[in-house]
Amino acid sequence: MSGGGAAGSMMECLKCHTPLPSGSKFCYACGADVTGGGTMGASTSATEGLMQRLQRLVEGKYKIERLLGKGGMGAVFLAHDLTLEREVAIKVLPPDISMDEHIVKRFQQEAKMSAKLDHTNIIPIYRVESEGGLNYFVMKYIAGTSLEDVLDQKQPLTIDYIQRVLWEAACALGHAHQRGVVHRDVKPANIMFDHDGRVMLTDFGISKALQAASGFTGTGMIIGTPHYMAPEQAKGGTVDGRADEYSLAVVGYRMLTGELPYTGDSVHTILYKHIFEEVPSVGAKRSDTPPFLTAAISRALSKEPGQRFPTMEEFATAVWPEQPVAVPRAGASKSPRRPPPRTRTATADAPTEVTSAPTTPIPRAGMKPPAERKRRSNVGMLVGALVVVVAGVGGYLALGRKTEAPPAPAPPPAAVETVRVAPNPPPPPRRGNETRRQAAPPPAPPAAAEGTITVAADPYGQVFIDGTDVGQTPVVDYSVHVGRHTIRVERAGYKTVNETVQVSANNPVRKRYTLLPE
Repeated sequence: MSGGGAAGSMMECLKCHTPLPSGSKFCYACGADVTGGGTMGASTSATEGLMQRLQRLVEGKYKIERLLGKGGMGAVFLAHDLTLEREVAIKVLPPDISMDEHIVKRFQQEAKMSAKLDHTNIIPIYRVESEGGLNYFVMKYIAGTSLEDVLDQKQPLTIDYIQRVLWEAACALGHAHQRGVVHRDVKPANIMFDHDGRVMLTDFGISKALQAASGFTGTGMIIGTPHYMAPEQAKGGTVDGRADEYSLAVVGYRMLTGELPYTGDSVHTILYKHIFEEVPSVGAKRSDTPPFLTAAISRALSKEPGQRFPTMEEFATAVWPEQPVAVPRAGASKSPRRPPPRTRTATADAPTEVTSAPTTPIPRAGMKPPAERKRRSNVGMLVGALVVVVAGVGGYLALGRKTEAPPAPAPPPAAVETVRVAPNPPPPPRRGNETRRQAAPPPAPPAAAEGTITVAADPYGQVFIDGTDVGQTPVVDYSVHVGRHTIRVERAGYKTVNETVQVSANNPVRKRYTLLPE
């Protein structure tokens, strides 16, 4: 869809109407998928053909009603379940993917794992099918709105609303991570609200299933939305639940500030920024953000996964300390239940046509709220500490002096430290020697003679270092010996870039080139 006053080579975002270069896949202003999400444009005939093809496959089971949306991950149709008399959503993955028997089996495995998720904040998957050359999911239909729709209104969101959305989404992601499912495409368009304003996450595992169905299982395959993508995912590396945490933190950043942390005129530019550039502080852009929320978002946006929160439950607790979430023990079947939904939401006027699920979560037998579990845990720890103290004091009195007086009662907690350090401390000289031996630096490792080279290019190109093909940009932290090295970047139709650089051990070389047409 072209913009009204734009040149013939321009188009505009269907969400925020920002002028974009022709052929863009994502809007650099709002991050929306502009390959056809929600609007048909020139692809109307193709979508109608897909709809007719799907209807032939599900004839007698479902009646396809209409298109709900379309984007890079496929098309979603509203359908009527003829057997159970209910409306469902059917998501069809792109039909041009490989249908090799082995690939179909992998798709089924990934999709069925996601279908086993059972959480109050996750839209359930009813069926997973591969037939007639199509891979599709049958899901619960939520007629509400999405967080993307809320953000499109350009209205400031209250802090408590933001906390609740992040908290419920984090609990849903934590439930999935405990079962080995990583979302890989957390973004506002995949965060829905039902008629109570409850968060409902969708598209769980679809990116992994799409990757499996496409036949690309190596680390070079990047599937997701660039504006919300974790650095390790942008590098094409292996990801775990902490990549979802990063993406949810980007969502939180946008909810708080009204803007994305990184923008750019190409996908590669945005990915480069995720990998290398620091995110501006939320507190500097919105002064009423509580310090704990600023700190939580900042930590979750760390470049290194190891510096983020280890679990989504810890992230949920950090963004809403009044509602702490305990990590379920091994064998637990559910994530902790959410608190009752707040009445003040931006989606109260969006009804849902699904009435089978209770609007208020029903606690399971034996289920305790996180706060109560925490209080009981603290009581248990205090009782255990007092038992240890009593035993220590009794032993000390029995060995140190003989008396007929009964043992003294356990001292208050403040005395625990004194009792603990009293019995037989190691001789100070030996402890000091041990400390010095442990702290002694190891011999200089051979890695001191190594350095790294990082290369990015816009548009992307093939990188050669000292004549060796090391892959397409971005090439990140490529290890080389200290000294002089040559970098060459090639792309058909563009001038080749050649440069000689000096690499040292303590100063990584980072280069970013703009390729010029020939």
